Amino acid sequence: MNGQPGRFYYYTDPICIACLIIYPINRWYLKPHHIGGWFTHGYLNDVMCLPLFLPMILYGQRVLRMRGHDGYPRWWEILQHWVIFSILFEGILPMMPKTFAHTQDPWNVVAYLAGGVIAGIYWNWRARFVYRSRPGQ
Repeated sequence: MNGQPGRFYYYTDPICIACLIIYPINRWYLKPHHIGGWFTHGYLNDVMCLPLFLPMILYGQRVLRMRGHDGYPRWWEILQHWVIFSILFEGILPMMPKTFAHTQDPWNVVAYLAGGVIAGIYWNWRARFVYRSRPGQ
């Protein structure tokens, strides 16, 4: 992550794909049928927020030449987007209840951070060990 070799595959990253699969299951099956308890109902989507959207945002930045490399997300990129998501989803959007049906919950900020840290640990591990362990690298 911090200058380590290895290519990040953005929206085809395994964590991003897993979140793309889990989100609709949670949204349209688990929540409506009250399966999984308070975490599934209240925080699972929030935990998946950064691992799902950060690869897509970074890909957009790469296409627009705002990101100069294809490396794994750096910690400062994860934390920067955590701050942006927290302000947007917990500060700005709740002030527009007619446009956005969103409840303000300070624990969502913790969930965004938890998802970002878990994804960051995985991305850091992939950047350091998986890339180096490939034959011919």
